[in-house]
Amino acid sequence: MFKRLRALFWSRKEMVLANKPIMVNIFTPFLLVLLYQFMYKDLKMQDTNELILYLVLPIIPAFIGYIIPTLVAEEAEKNNQRSLRLAGVKSWEYVLASLFLPFILNVLYMILLPVYLRVDFADLGLSYLLVMLLTSLVIFLLFLMVGLLADTQSRATILAMPIMMLTFLLPLFSMMDKGIEKFIAYTYIGAYTKAGTDWTAYHLTDKSFWILLIWLLLSLAGVIWATKRKQIIR
Repeated sequence: MFKRLRALFWSRKEMVLANKPIMVNIFTPFLLVLLYQFMYKDLKMQDTNELILYLVLPIIPAFIGYIIPTLVAEEAEKNNQRSLRLAGVKSWEYVLASLFLPFILNVLYMILLPVYLRVDFADLGLSYLLVMLLTSLVIFLLFLMVGLLADTQSRATILAMPIMMLTFLLPLFSMMDKGIEKFIAYTYIGAYTKAGTDWTAYHLTDKSFWILLIWLLLSLAGVIWATKRKQIIR
């Protein structure tokens, strides 16, 4: 099992390093941080940093997660999944390997971005960690489901585009209109839009957090269904 997982992790790493558009996706959130810092340089320092953090956090899983359907669809296009099946790779191993690298990169951003922006972790609290991790995991699972169902890279990137766009645009829409905000509360990004404006005031007993857990179960069920439907791995 561990040998198969190690081989899968290594292959994912090599695929990422060999694909320049994927590398661009990985560094895009930080480039946007620099852009926002330039745009809002005339605001007060602390207000600027908290605003930038709120704007960039959903962009991280949106762009990093976008690499998942690309990698999975590339394997399908090259018939590598058949080789993995013959090598005895199990479904949960394939899913774990597909999520591992994006999840690690996402966690690094979650830690390093507040440090860079000089936002105190005491002002973020436990809700920051749990909401961001679960929200990112839901987004990654949705991307993975799309990748599993697509037969080609081009189709996977097109089908995954709405997920990426909605992920980083919904928080912006929630700031513009109260009616839209009520609708967004029932989406997978609803917990973030409510907690992100004031992390310390957010409670994990809030309805939006339970909705996020429901989305987690639904997205996980969707990935299980997709693996069985396509019979990607045994």
